[in-house]
Amino acid sequence: MKQEVVEHLSTAEEFLREAEVLAQAGHFRGAIARAYYAMFHGTTAALMARGIERSSHHGIIGAFGEFLIKPGHIPKQFHGYLQRAFEARIDSDYVSTAVFSGRDAQTVIERAKEFLQVCRTACS
Repeated sequence: MKQEVVEHLSTAEEFLREAEVLAQAGHFRGAIARAYYAMFHGTTAALMARGIERSSHHGIIGAFGEFLIKPGHIPKQFHGYLQRAFEARIDSDYVSTAVFSGRDAQTVIERAKEFLQVCRTACS
């Protein structure tokens, strides 16, 4: 496995652990953002393992759909997980009136765990 792929997977795992700590402490906005970034780095790793690189969030999400979902390498539901986590991250970072519960954060974290597992498999 390429070193860059390993580094992105490692960063994804670190961010997922941070999301769990933030959620436990009641910092739901931060937990959602960190869980999304765990998914972002997992996606980046899975794409890099196939020689595909993108630099923007939209580029990564689009390439994930095009190169991993459409061909059937990863089940379709995971594209939705990534898109919804991205939208929640945008709201958590930029919408001051957005309210998130512990359940909201836990849902994104649980989906990020599943997501990282399929990304790890896609990298091998």
